[in-house]
Amino acid sequence: MAQTPHGSFLRHRGYRYLKLASLLCIVCILIYGWHDPQDGPNGGSWLGYTLGTVGAGLIGWLAWLGVRKRRYSSTAGTVKGWLSAHVYLGLALITVATLHTGFQFGWNIHTAAYVLMLMVILSGIFGIGVYVRMPTLITENMGASDRETLIDEILDLNQQALKLADPLGPEVHRIIARSTERMRLGGGLWAQLFGPLPPGRRAIDELRKIVVDEERAANAKTFDPQSSTVMFMAGELAQAKKRGEIAEKSRQLMELIGRRNALIVRVNRDIQLHAQMQIWLYFHVPLTVALLAALAAHVISVFLYW
Repeated sequence: MAQTPHGSFLRHRGYRYLKLASLLCIVCILIYGWHDPQDGPNGGSWLGYTLGTVGAGLIGWLAWLGVRKRRYSSTAGTVKGWLSAHVYLGLALITVATLHTGFQFGWNIHTAAYVLMLMVILSGIFGIGVYVRMPTLITENMGASDRETLIDEILDLNQQALKLADPLGPEVHRIIARSTERMRLGGGLWAQLFGPLPPGRRAIDELRKIVVDEERAANAKTFDPQSSTVMFMAGELAQAKKRGEIAEKSRQLMELIGRRNALIVRVNRDIQLHAQMQIWLYFHVPLTVALLAALAAHVISVFLYW
């Protein structure tokens, strides 16, 4: 399988950090299996303190990614490398922290810190899936275009539709103006995450009805015996030409509105994918802050009361 740019951070330098994280987990498990304290495995043994120190160091270092990835002038490795390390060492933290507890849990600050750590890691796993999957979907949806270009094209199509509607009478102009006013791009948080309602086909249906009504009216018209055949045919030709122009411009309007609606769908889809790619951070970052606070309380309580 070809390596995609968006997924390359997981394969950074031949899975360097996956191998490092795996080695860390294996070493911790082997030492934990060898260690046999008198009162059983717990966080208060020398191994418990060692694993706790390693775990706390990992948490602090991993939290630094949020600062590091915004410091573009830093020479301490690449952002891609830090992100790869963040993923794999973050997963290794589950093993380190679990062995640190000695599988002893209770209703206390220590278990609360452990649970918060798991929540942070789980939200991070979700974020990995988002960052691997979403860029591909965004590219498939937008192609070589960007959102600003499509929005400009939508606005231009609106102006073209209004201009084309002007000669067709106030009813057609009202249909197009209402369709333009009801156009929705983006919206609130719910609309951004789950997508707004697709643009309606009401304008297209109403324009089609106008064309059909014109054709029905033409077919229903009968010959007036009091008028001459020449006059009747001249009037029919004039009306036919007028109806043909109306029908053709109405079809052009329907095509414009259809193209505009398709672009609206693409823009809203782009907004939705970007919103879904960012929303997990609104959980991951606050949970990380809460974890750091709980970790500080955990460490302080250990040194004060143990």
